Amino acid sequence: MSTHLGFIPLDTIVTDFLDEAKSNQQAYLRIWNIAFRGMEKLGIDSFYKTLSVKLPINANLTVTLPGDYQQWTKVGVLNSKGEIIPLNHNDKLTTYADLSPDRIEKTQDATLGASDNGNIYWYNYWNGYSYTNVYGVPSGSPFVGSFKVDTNNGVILLKPDFQYDYLMLEYRASPQPGGEYYIPVEFREALIAWIIWRDNISIPAKTHVANSNIQMRRHDFFEARRLAIAAYKPLRISEAYQSSQELTRLTVRS
Repeated sequence: MSTHLGFIPLDTIVTDFLDEAKSNQQAYLRIWNIAFRGMEKLGIDSFYKTLSVKLPINANLTVTLPGDYQQWTKVGVLNSKGEIIPLNHNDKLTTYADLSPDRIEKTQDATLGASDNGNIYWYNYWNGYSYTNVYGVPSGSPFVGSFKVDTNNGVILLKPDFQYDYLMLEYRASPQPGGEYYIPVEFREALIAWIIWRDNISIPAKTHVANSNIQMRRHDFFEARRLAIAAYKPLRISEAYQSSQELTRLTVRS
């Protein structure tokens, strides 16, 4: 069974379950979907695949979201060090006419002044030893811009003052059956317990024995989940000692 730095592929768990249940590969897609839902129930959705892409800017200052987009983690441009300089998330941007070629003209009113004139700057700050550029942008450089995501229409909206011809997007991708999704090995048995429970619950229960079996499977899952969470973040004496010391200091101060 393959592992990777304490992680195990979701596909391996699905395949092992099918072998143990003496099921055929025709059930793979159904069991894989059940397993992926189990990742969400176990609270380990942070182990989904995160992708980073460089996207072109459309003529109306929008960016088309990738087809497998679920949620963004970073939106920005690159600096000379290969770092992503983040844009500011701007809820004020309207989604009106965001698919129209003349979106900019339709969303501006020349009779009203903007709340800011674009003269926002990142200045150097003193870090205790020397002056350091915030986000790696030189002192006096204009703010890189702001954005808003319109998931309904599948685009990222940019302000008219955006000056770059590309946009860097890091995002969580939607799952693809058979994709390389890894979970901590501590959650393996809990995920198998989830699959067994949900696989059984889909079968109509016609007797009290069947209902009792489903309830037992449910109990097994939540117990396995509790043990997995405890094993994944074990109690360490040093951490407990530091926490108690901090609590003592706060008590004395109060």
